Formats: sequence, C-alpha cells, structure tokens
Amino acid sequence: MSYEPTKLEIKSIYADLKTEFIYIAIPFMLLIGVRLYIGTWKDIVLSPDWSLASCLIFGQITSKVSKAVASTSSSIKTSQQYFGLYTAKRFLFVVIAVAFYFGMLAKPTMGLGCAQIILFFIASYFHFSDGFTTSLLQRHSVK
Repeated sequence: MSYEPTKLEIKSIYADLKTEFIYIAIPFMLLIGVRLYIGTWKDIVLSPDWSLASCLIFGQITSKVSKAVASTSSSIKTSQQYFGLYTAKRFLFVVIAVAFYFGMLAKPTMGLGCAQIILFFIASYFHFSDGFTTSLLQRHSVK
C-alpha cells in the first residue's frame, strides 16, 4: 500500500522543517554577524561551531528517523538491512563532524574550515530530506 501526500501536506511538512531549521540557523547568523563586527571573514570560516552544529543536526535526524521507524514498525514493513545501513551512514557523518570539530580546535586551517562549512550544508540538506521522510512515516502510522 502506497501513501501519496497531498500538496497541502507537503507544504505543511516543509513549513515545519523550515521552522526547525530557523532555530538552528539563528545562532549561526549571530555568529557571522559578531565575527564580522569583531574580526574578519576568516574568523567565520575558522570557527569550529560549524562542525559542532553538523554533529547535532546529524544526530537529531538519526534519532527522529529511528523513532519514526520504531513507531511504524507494525504498520509498515521496513528492511532491517536498509535501516541499519541508513543509521550507519548517519552515524559516520556524526563521527566525521566530531573529527572536524577536534581538528578545528587543535589546528584550524582554511581548508578544514571550508570543509566543515560544506559538511554543515550537507547536514542541512539531510535535515530537510530525512525530516520529510520522518514526517511521512509518522503521518502514515497515524492513518
């Protein structure tokens, strides 16, 4: 049985995800503003906060998807292998983000700084894609 969300449901899901993301983005907008006011743009890139935020985002979405799968396990057949692979990949991203964080604390470089910002954007992408999937799973389990 396939579940196809309506356009209104899709808009609602993305509105919720955008709202969550705004609360993630506010500290970084403040970080950028303060760093530009006090120092230079290099201070923004060299801040380890980007990788710490990536770690939090990856951990949060992994937890959300895990809860959604657990709550729908009786109504939706899920492949344990695929879910295990999903969880392992997201956990790998958490480990990578933590490694970048420690690298930026120990020996910050522009290359590592740019890489951690790219990782933050990857985490942001997964926030929306995995968040959408999670919402569909949760809505399907209610129906």
